[in-house]
Amino acid sequence: MGPIDTWGAACEELLTKVAEAKELDAIPSENAEGFWKEALTAFEHGGDECVAGAEADDQPRASAGIREVQKGIGRLASTTSMIANDLKAE
Repeated sequence: MGPIDTWGAACEELLTKVAEAKELDAIPSENAEGFWKEALTAFEHGGDECVAGAEADDQPRASAGIREVQKGIGRLASTTSMIANDLKAE
């Protein structure tokens, strides 16, 4: 089992978590809603590309998916910061 196999399994798990997150109630910050949606979109698109690349043994495609997931992590960080700021302001 090589790194690409590990990536594929991790990205499949991420996609499962994204599907679960989409079913959650709205986040407690209207200001952060756009960043939250962008994060989920990046995780979903990147996860799909990562899994497809891993299944095809196409490392560049899997890597591109991982880079997209990393963008989602940045959006998620923005989301949590905005929620924290909104909660402090209450």
